[in-house]
Amino acid sequence: MTASDPLVEFRSVKKSYGTFEAVKGLDLTIGRGEFVAIMGPSGCGKTTTLRMLAGLEAPTAGTIRIDGREMNDVAVHERDTPLVWQSLALFPFLNVKENVEFGLKMRGIGAQERSDRAMLWLDRMGLKGFETRPIDALSGGQRQRVALARSLVTEPEMLLLDEPLSALDAHLVIRMQGVLTKLQKELGITFVYVTHSQSEAFAMADRVVIMGQGEIAQIGKPQEIFRAPQNRFVAEFVGRNNILSGEVAGGAITIDGVTCPLPGAPDGAAEIVVAADRMTIHADDPGKGALPADFVSEEFAGTGIICYFEGPSGEELKAQVSEAQLAELAPEPGRRFWLSWAPEAAHSLTA
Repeated sequence: MTASDPLVEFRSVKKSYGTFEAVKGLDLTIGRGEFVAIMGPSGCGKTTTLRMLAGLEAPTAGTIRIDGREMNDVAVHERDTPLVWQSLALFPFLNVKENVEFGLKMRGIGAQERSDRAMLWLDRMGLKGFETRPIDALSGGQRQRVALARSLVTEPEMLLLDEPLSALDAHLVIRMQGVLTKLQKELGITFVYVTHSQSEAFAMADRVVIMGQGEIAQIGKPQEIFRAPQNRFVAEFVGRNNILSGEVAGGAITIDGVTCPLPGAPDGAAEIVVAADRMTIHADDPGKGALPADFVSEEFAGTGIICYFEGPSGEELKAQVSEAQLAELAPEPGRRFWLSWAPEAAHSLTA
């Protein structure tokens, strides 16, 4: 379940379309039984990476290995890498059971065994009694489970998923996250999951790969990525972070004339990141270590309220509070507040 027992290896993998480099020298190892989410903005190369692993695209350079075998020239039908598409790609002319049986039929499995294995997976996915229904008679969540059953009925060692929950309603997304996580743990197979959704990646994956402009920007456990972004790109892409520039001297950073503790940081120019949920809003000047900021607006974010401020240099600052805290602060546009954070809440960024 770790990179010490690798199932997938990308070594210096590139993919070009004419003069455009979609993937640039990718090095990535995925462990056997690991749940890895690949995340990034549109056009970052995440789907191209998944398609190369599935055999739908050939790398321009570099090597892809699965279980030690080089796969660059191995055809799609010769790989055991089923892919759950964003569109699900179910066959509308087949009923539920026939859709699930399709991969087994292509492998020459006999009718009785096909039927038994399909029914087993339909039962496992909570679809017993739906086997004769047409696909267009199912809800979005039911279709998603049919697509999963069709992919898993062949008992693969790895399952690839390309934005599989993007078309579902919000309440179904949460439910399907639970289904996917439970399945992956029970089966012990490798999941490679491409998504643009931070909540999906952080809720399910053992490790998250952040990609930007065809390259890996950071790899780590969800909490590491969220709390300790390694560079500005990740800090801007993940979460609601404040990125502040200043000058470090003697274990403190001075930002817009305000000195704040930053233990252990080397002297010189630096950038730090402080998450919005680790900012404290003061109605009155606490006297030291707090940036003056003018209230701009607020945004309801489900689990709290994001307050937006304009800092001394015109930069946007964010702080997350509860509804009760917001009511106590009673902010109005243009009102002056002060923002501070604990020393351990500040994380230094690399260049």
